[in-house]
Amino acid sequence: MNMPRASASASYVDGKIYVFGGCGDDADSTKWAEVFDPKTQTWRTFVTPKMSHSIDQSVVIQGKKVYAVDEENQSFYFLPSESTSWTSGQRDTKPGNRSDWCAVGELLFCRGTRGRILWCEPDELDWKEVNGLEELQQYLCGIRHVLEYSEKDYEICKLSATKVKYDICKLCCNSAGNIVIFWNTQLEYPEGLELRSAEISFERHERGEIWGKIEWSGVVFKVDPLSHSFGVKVLYSTSVYS
Repeated sequence: MNMPRASASASYVDGKIYVFGGCGDDADSTKWAEVFDPKTQTWRTFVTPKMSHSIDQSVVIQGKKVYAVDEENQSFYFLPSESTSWTSGQRDTKPGNRSDWCAVGELLFCRGTRGRILWCEPDELDWKEVNGLEELQQYLCGIRHVLEYSEKDYEICKLSATKVKYDICKLCCNSAGNIVIFWNTQLEYPEGLELRSAEISFERHERGEIWGKIEWSGVVFKVDPLSHSFGVKVLYSTSVYS
């Protein structure tokens, strides 16, 4: 690549990989994006609009439109098959922590805080919560048993129960058009830690609300208690059908 990058946002469209951001605050905005052609095995700089902030999120809508948002929540989009010029969209004016943006059909989804899944129309950037997932949010609240030690000899004094709230650590979409989420669950001592996952389908009601339905949920990975791990991070997830 022409620029070293970390935590960049990547999108695949029209047989090419577009990579945005992740090159630091000091980088020239003309170097914020690059495109990789697998056929020629070459990278080239993809010129973005002159912006004062680096691109933070990017997704591909309906397999053809690249939609991006900068660090100040200003949105941009372009169609690689038609033009390399970007068109400015709406600005997301609502404060909040929204990560792991992905597109399902013509809608954008992301993970918020406290186990919430949010959605919006790309042209509006008016985020709303997906309804019908109250049971999942209650499940993300649990009891973790914590060992307390003596300050003098570090012997175990007691095993106390502490109420904790788990949060979604990764949100992505699969080839079936559903959302897949992952979260960590700390089990009672000495059983260790589990990485759990759920697949969620969606339907739109007459009033425009989006309702979610849990199609599947279960444990996908269990951590050895002797590893003393406090969490598992999911880098990437995809569906494989045999």
